[in-house]
Amino acid sequence: MIRSCMWCLAWICAILAATGCGDGTGGVGGAGASGGRGGVGGSSGVGGMSGGPASGATYRNSLSVCWTDPTCTRVLAVAHGGMWALAGPPYISNAAIVAAYDGGLDGVKIDVRVTQDNIPVLAHSSPIEDFESPDCRGRLIEEMTAAEVTACHRFPSMTETFQRLDDVLEYLRGKMVAQLTVKRSSDYARTIEELHVLGAEDYAFLEISTSELQDQIPTIPGADSVYYLINVRSNLSEVDTLLDTINNPRAFMYEFDPTVDVSMLTATRLHPAGVRSFTYTNAWAPTEPELQALYEGGYDVVSSQVAATGMAARQAVNQSRGVAPP
Repeated sequence: MIRSCMWCLAWICAILAATGCGDGTGGVGGAGASGGRGGVGGSSGVGGMSGGPASGATYRNSLSVCWTDPTCTRVLAVAHGGMWALAGPPYISNAAIVAAYDGGLDGVKIDVRVTQDNIPVLAHSSPIEDFESPDCRGRLIEEMTAAEVTACHRFPSMTETFQRLDDVLEYLRGKMVAQLTVKRSSDYARTIEELHVLGAEDYAFLEISTSELQDQIPTIPGADSVYYLINVRSNLSEVDTLLDTINNPRAFMYEFDPTVDVSMLTATRLHPAGVRSFTYTNAWAPTEPELQALYEGGYDVVSSQVAATGMAARQAVNQSRGVAPP
């Protein structure tokens, strides 16, 4: 699913301004410079990810709480790529994901691709762009092994490297929900298989299209026990197709472009059918009032580039609704 990539533009601007690839991650490690599997958070583990004890089911760590319940009045915030910054943690890096969790976000959106040796990894582009990893620029994820991919440094860090999906999902277990944007539909089956192997069906969901839900998902083993966000953009006629024709109970949430007014649609069509509404704004610097307006316009879940602002907007709206904690 191709859409405008504001973080890509941000990294390009950073590259033009940079004189070198210094470490802007605050010491959060990746998979290890050796290219081996150093564990989530890097071989040093300093300030990085470490698997903690799973907590009870909450709206932050389980799709069974609020996410799949249209009667829930709580609004939720997703950090698009984690809590990343030009002068801080890189997009979808370990540090950005940890920061999103520490910052109170309800979910994190991460990009997934599958390597030559059939391992799902966190990667946005293939070939890898210069603004993602100068030391691996131009290489195709699908032609690299997982060890090779996880040796690539995430710009501008010298310690953060690309990660395996299994390591990241193990970290997120009991902590935060994950939105998986699998960049190639041919990788859906392998990603779904990984979710089952890890037992992550309750806190990770896939973003797919209406046609993929109708034609491809039914052919994949185990796909009937995974949750899906369906991206209909501004094609509202797809809502009828989804509800009246496909009627897949695992399609728990529909995504619309932020310019689409869903106030009546959510209240009269989606919620009564057991479906929640989602939007992603790719605005480079959305304001808190702008994000609040999306919630107040009928969206249950909002994903944005600036996680801290998204969190503040979520808290303001929940507080106004008497939802605690906000």
